[in-house]
Amino acid sequence: MKKLLPLCAVLALSACSNQPNQLILNPVYQGGKVSVINSNLSTSVIDLRGDNVTLKIIESDKTKTLASPGIADSVKSALDSALSRNGANISNLSTIRFELDIHQLQAVVTEKMMTHSSNATIEFGVRVVKNASTFNKNYQGNANLEGPLSHDRAKIEGQLNKLTEQIITRIVSDPELIAYLEG
Repeated sequence: MKKLLPLCAVLALSACSNQPNQLILNPVYQGGKVSVINSNLSTSVIDLRGDNVTLKIIESDKTKTLASPGIADSVKSALDSALSRNGANISNLSTIRFELDIHQLQAVVTEKMMTHSSNATIEFGVRVVKNASTFNKNYQGNANLEGPLSHDRAKIEGQLNKLTEQIITRIVSDPELIAYLEG
């Protein structure tokens, strides 16, 4: 029994130190009403990235990559929330299709001896199909983060979540897109 207790403690501590091999992306639209979208929309989000790497960590002689499962569902949830808060009615029965393509969504972290930097890049393509016409536009953004020592994965997740929310806010407040939906 005395030998078992230290072994359990060591196992518990080692389990706490291991981070999962994935990045948790969960953007939440926190913006209020920034526009008026009086439309019924059927929404979809498609991940068109060439690879599913969401986080790339570059150290002196090696590179580690992490994916983010369910990224399309996470972005769709934030998009639907943003559209709804700005007056749109989300319905699978709608004849107006609002499609968002994820072209790029990745943070690249460069680890140095005493510092790290993170460069996040996101590009979304929006396509709205209404009657016989189509609206297409790309939205992109970058965010940089620097800090001492090694990176904190939660901060990188926060960086990507915040940038995703900012781009979605830009989408739902885009005067060209709103004019197209109202036309």
